[in-house]
Amino acid sequence: MSTQQNAGEIRNIKGIRRIAVWTVVIALVITALIGIYTIVSGELGETQSKVMLTTLAVAAFSVLALCHLAIVERDVKAVGWIGIGMSALALVTAAILIWWDFGDYMYQPSGVYMNITKTFAISGLAALSLAHANLMLLLQTAPLRWIRSSLSVALILIAIVPTLVIPIILTDGNFPPPSFQDVYWRFFAVILILDALCTIALPVATLIVRGQNKQGAPAPVIAASSSKAVTLTLTGVAAAWVNSQAVASSQTAEQVVTSLIAVARKK
Repeated sequence: MSTQQNAGEIRNIKGIRRIAVWTVVIALVITALIGIYTIVSGELGETQSKVMLTTLAVAAFSVLALCHLAIVERDVKAVGWIGIGMSALALVTAAILIWWDFGDYMYQPSGVYMNITKTFAISGLAALSLAHANLMLLLQTAPLRWIRSSLSVALILIAIVPTLVIPIILTDGNFPPPSFQDVYWRFFAVILILDALCTIALPVATLIVRGQNKQGAPAPVIAASSSKAVTLTLTGVAAAWVNSQAVASSQTAEQVVTSLIAVARKK
C-alpha cells in the first residue's frame, strides 16, 4: 500500500513539475509578445506594462517552484513545500503591488501599501533562500563525509543571510544603529562571500568525486549458477534507476529488469 502511495506521489510531483515548466514557457512567450508589440507600435501603456510585469512574476515563481520541487521526494520534503508556500505568497503580493491603483491610495510608511511591500520583500527573500537551500540539499547524498559536513555549514550561511536582512526591512532601514552599521555590513559581506564559495565549490567537488567513483566502479557482476538462473548485481546509477522504476511502477526490481529484457528481445 505504501509503495502504491509513493508511486502516486511521484507521479503527482512529476505532473506539478511539468505544469511549472510550461508556466515558465508560456509566461516568457507572453512577455516576449508584449515586448515585440511595444517595439513595433512604439507604445507601452500602463496595462501592457502591468501584464508584462505580472507574467514575469509568474515565470519567476515557477522557476522557484521547480527549485523547491527538487527535494519533495526526499526526507526533507517539508522544506520544499514551505518554500512553495513562501513563493506563492511572494507572487500574490507582487501581483497586488503591480496592479495597485496609485490614484486612490497614498504611499505612506504606515499604510497598507507599505505593509504589503514588506510582506513581498520578506516572502521573496525567504523563497529565494529556501530555493537556494533546497538545491544545496541535493548534495546530501554526496559520497564523501567532508562534503556532507560542509553542506551543513552552507545551509547555516544561507539561513544567516535573510536573518540579517529581514530586520532591516521591518524597521524601514533604521536597523542596525549607526554605531553598529560598519561591523554589521562587514559581517554581512563576509557571510555572502562564504555563501558564494560553498555554493560553487561543493557542487563542483561532488561532480568531480562522483565522476572518479564512476570510473573506478566495478562492472556489473553476472554469475551464471546454472542454465536456468542468472544472478545480476547492479551498483551506482544503474541500481538507483532500477529501484526508482520499481517504485514508480509498483513492481519489484527483478520484475523491472525482466520487463526490460522482454522488450529488448522483441527488437
